[in-house]
Amino acid sequence: MALTALIAKISAPIISIRHSETFQIAATLPVPQPSTLVGALAYCLGTFTGIGLDAMEQIGKKIIAARAKLLSEIAIIAPIILRRFRILDKGLEGKTGEKPFQKACENLRKGNFNEFRRILESELTDALYREHLSQASFKCIWIVKEPMDNKLLYLLQRLGDTESLITVTETWTSECTPEKVDTFSTDYPFPAERKNLIEISGDFSLMKMCDETGEKRMFYIPCKKRIGIARDGSKYFAYTPTKINARFKGGTEILLADEEVIMKG
Repeated sequence: MALTALIAKISAPIISIRHSETFQIAATLPVPQPSTLVGALAYCLGTFTGIGLDAMEQIGKKIIAARAKLLSEIAIIAPIILRRFRILDKGLEGKTGEKPFQKACENLRKGNFNEFRRILESELTDALYREHLSQASFKCIWIVKEPMDNKLLYLLQRLGDTESLITVTETWTSECTPEKVDTFSTDYPFPAERKNLIEISGDFSLMKMCDETGEKRMFYIPCKKRIGIARDGSKYFAYTPTKINARFKGGTEILLADEEVIMKG
């Protein structure tokens, strides 16, 4: 079976990839998780071909692996507080009686603008804390079972949470070759649950991410979290890219694409 790698470089002035085990107080992952990348490719295919939501099923049958690495020398972790209007869900809650949004509209019709504004800004908003990465760039690789047009990746408008800002700056296609090895060095994440892993070295973060099927698993991520010091003496958290070296008893299968090493599974 001939494998193909779709590759994209992505610039992300502001991006948040929510950690799979957080909710409103959301911590960001250092790189997009595999499930996020699979969903992104499905969106691009659905938009490119016009098949819509059916694209997710098609991509699920084609995808072998989807991984991303941090390209920028440093990605600063920037915590912010988001204030959100909840008109479409919170505004229409309540099984009986007047809904909050209906009450707000009634006040607006009566000319009671202050009460209309109070309901919108008090009853129909919430706030949450969320981490973002700023000035990050990524190289993303999708390994699929059959050739696909890499230009469809230019349709990608969002990666991660809704307020993330990204731009696809370059896309291309590469051949992909499977190979069995005892040792390898990679700067892409790979699953940690490997019984035959006998040695691992290098700086890395051990985090839970969702794999290509959406299952939560522990991953070794080749990124180091550190404390930086700005010129004015203030401190900040940041991620820097690293490389992981691993050795396996009995060997393991890797995928070689565009001079990169991706571990299956």
